[in-house]
Amino acid sequence: MSCVKRGRNENMSDYEEILELFQVAQPKGYSLEEVEAAEERAGKMPAELRKFFLRFGKSPELRGLQDELVLPDCVHSCLEGEYVIFFVENQGVCMAGVKKSDACIPDPPVYVSVGEGEWKKSADSVSEFLKGMYGYQASICLPYNTEEFYWITHEEKELIERKFTKRPEKIKNWLYEWDIIVFGDNNEGRIALMENGGEDVIQMQYAANTEKELQRMREYLESVGEPI
Repeated sequence: MSCVKRGRNENMSDYEEILELFQVAQPKGYSLEEVEAAEERAGKMPAELRKFFLRFGKSPELRGLQDELVLPDCVHSCLEGEYVIFFVENQGVCMAGVKKSDACIPDPPVYVSVGEGEWKKSADSVSEFLKGMYGYQASICLPYNTEEFYWITHEEKELIERKFTKRPEKIKNWLYEWDIIVFGDNNEGRIALMENGGEDVIQMQYAANTEKELQRMREYLESVGEPI
């Protein structure tokens, strides 16, 4: 069966914003041999995912976060399914992967497990997912953070939307089917909002890689929301 080429065929995504956000001075990737061994076991990876593993997959600044990038053959329980898994929630509640049938699409959609045998679309492309996911990780894991999560109202969300720059990437159906929206005026910090259409409140967290940027965000956000 032939594969229809769609998605980003040329000029595959650049990840400079992730490198700046996590202050990755010397990116480190998996070797070609390691990636090919993972593909032999787990399934062929799309070009964009392959590129990310080869260039950045072993960068220590991008590892050990709240949730984790994994080389596909490390997720032993999921190798026989329809998806090549590459990102895992820290407690195993959900996983992100690309369809094996989409391997020939350079930058294909990403799907998230939401129940036993059930998957839902999370992002239109691997590049969108990675930028959105690392923006979300930054809102929790950057060194200067509030150390708290907050509940905010929909009215307070509108205030944040007016004050801060919304990033174009959005993650859907992560962690109990929450949608994640990320804000950041620069690559020094991120604010993440997690919402579920059936809930009246929204979860917020924010963090920065400089004390100055955290204080700038806090000057506006300290009166927004209630600690969880």
